[in-house]
Amino acid sequence: MPDRPARSIAFRSTTGRPASARRRGRLTACAVALAAVALAAVPQAAAAPVGTPPPVRDTVRAHSRDIPSNFVGLSIEWSLIERYMSPTARPAFVRLLRNLGTGVLRIGGSSQDVTPFDATAPNTDEVITPQDLTWIRETLDAANAGTPRSAVPAWGVVLGTAMSPPTATRPFVSPEYVKNFLGQGVARAFTGDSARYVAGIELGNEPDLSYGSNLDRYLADLTTYTDPAVVGRFPIIAPSTSEDILPWQSIAGKTVPTRYFWNWQQILDTAAARVKDNAGAFGPYASDHFYPLARTCTGKPYRCASTGALLSDEHMASLDYQVWTHATEAAAHGLGYRLEETSTAANRGADGVSNVAASATYALDLMFHTACPQPPDQPSANAGCGTGATGVNFHNAEVRAFYAPEEGNAYYNAVDYDPTPALGAPTAAPLYYAILLFGHFAQGSQDLRPVTVPADSAGPAGAQLKAWQVGSAHGRRKLFLINKSDRTTTVSLPVPAGSARVDRMAPYDPDGTGRTLDAPQVRVDGRTVAADGHWPGFRPTVERTRDHRLTTTVGAGEAVVLTFAPGH
Repeated sequence: MPDRPARSIAFRSTTGRPASARRRGRLTACAVALAAVALAAVPQAAAAPVGTPPPVRDTVRAHSRDIPSNFVGLSIEWSLIERYMSPTARPAFVRLLRNLGTGVLRIGGSSQDVTPFDATAPNTDEVITPQDLTWIRETLDAANAGTPRSAVPAWGVVLGTAMSPPTATRPFVSPEYVKNFLGQGVARAFTGDSARYVAGIELGNEPDLSYGSNLDRYLADLTTYTDPAVVGRFPIIAPSTSEDILPWQSIAGKTVPTRYFWNWQQILDTAAARVKDNAGAFGPYASDHFYPLARTCTGKPYRCASTGALLSDEHMASLDYQVWTHATEAAAHGLGYRLEETSTAANRGADGVSNVAASATYALDLMFHTACPQPPDQPSANAGCGTGATGVNFHNAEVRAFYAPEEGNAYYNAVDYDPTPALGAPTAAPLYYAILLFGHFAQGSQDLRPVTVPADSAGPAGAQLKAWQVGSAHGRRKLFLINKSDRTTTVSLPVPAGSARVDRMAPYDPDGTGRTLDAPQVRVDGRTVAADGHWPGFRPTVERTRDHRLTTTVGAGEAVVLTFAPGH
C-alpha cells in the first residue's frame, strides 16, 4: 500500500509520580523520553517551531522495572542438538549467542517427552545421550569464556525431561527415568563450576496437552517428580503450560475451554515450595508458553496467520493478559516468571509470516510487553512495570517433524540450522535481529516504562507506532520506536539542543522490489550477521536537534533506538 503523508507525533509517559529535584532537572532535559508531554499531532510541514519544553515531573515510579541481564534466550528441541552444538556447528552458534550478550538456552519442548535418554546408546537424533549433554556443556563453556565472573553465568541452560502419562510412544516415562537422566547424564556432564549453568530441570512439556483434562493426575505426578528422592538438589522448573490461541476476552470471561490457564494457583500451590528450595543461580521461577497465531486455522479465523494479524493490537493484548495473570500468580508464590517458549505461530510457524521482516518487528515489541505486560482489562495497572517476566525464549524446531532435520527449518526459527549432512554453521534468520537489538540496547537496563502514542495521532502508521524507554546506571536513556504498520511515519520529539545516536532495525529486500513487512531479510544499521555468526558491530548515525526538536523517520516495519547521552 502507498505511504500516506508522514505525521509528527509527540509522546507522553504513562506513569506519574514526583521525584527528587535532582532527578527532575536531569529528566527535564530529555522530555520526550521521560515526561508527560501531550502535543497534538500535526503534519510535519505544518509543525510550528517549539522552544525548550516547560519543566516536567519525573514520572518514574519507585517500583519501575529493570530488565534482567539474562532476559533473552532460545528454545531448541532435543532432536536438534547435533545441528546447533556439534563440533562443526558449535563455533558459529556460540558467536550467535555471544552477540546477544547474556541469556538462557532452553533445551526441550515436545521432544523432551518422546525422546528417551540412554547412557549407552550411540549418538543419534532419536536419543538423548551423554554426548548431547557434553556438547551442550561445551557450548556453554565457550559462550561463557572470558565473561566476568559473577553469581549468575552469562549463559545458562534449562534441560527438559519427560513427565507425562506413559503411552506406546513414550513407555519409558517414569520417576526412575528422570533419576537416571539426572544421575547418569546431567550430573556427569555438568560438574564443578559448570553445575551452575543449569538454570533448571523442566519437568514435562505442556502438561495441559499430555495430561489433558486430568489435572489431578498431573498434580499427583508433579508432587512425585519434585520429591528430592527423584530430582535431588537440581533446580526445578514447572509448569511449562501452553494455551489455546484465543482472544483474551474469551479467556477472561471463561466462556471457552482454557486448558490449565486458571489452574496456576493449584499447580503452584503444589510445586512452589520445592521450586524455591531447589533454586539455582538463576533463581526460582515458573514458566509458560504463548503463540499468537497458528499455521493452520480451519474454522478458527482468530488463529489465521498474516502479517497484519501478527502485528495487531488484539493479539498483543492476549499476550499481555496471559503474562500479567501468570506473572502475578507466580509472584504471589514467591517465584519469578519466564515465557519459556514462544514465537510467531504455533505448528512450527507460517511461511510468509514467521520468516519475514514482520517477525522481527513483532518479536521486538513482544519482548517489551513480556517484560512489562499491559493488562487490557486494567489499563495503566502496570504502567510502572512492577510486574513482568524475567525472560523470553524463542523456539526453534524442524519444519515438519522431529528427527527429520533434513527437511528444513521451522518457519519461525530465529536461528536456522544447516539441514545438510555437513552439520555446518547455523545462521541468523530475520527474528534473530530483534533479539540482537533488544539484547544489546534493552537487556540489563533500568527503569523500563511504556510511552504512550497519543490517540489523536493521525493515520494508521501513528496508531501502530509503539514506544518504550529504558535507562542505565551511566545515565544514558534510550527510546525505542517500533513501527508495526506498513506505512512510514515521522516522529517529532521535543528535546533540548543536542543530538542522539540512532540505531535502526529495518526490513531488507534483496530484490529491490520495495517489500517491507514481507521482506525476506532484516538489517541493523545496514549490517548483517555473517555466515559464520560474526556480527560486525553496530554503526549508529547521529541526528541533531533543530529548534529544540529531534525529527526522525521510522519506515514500515522498522524499529529505531534513540540513545541520549547523560543529561539529555
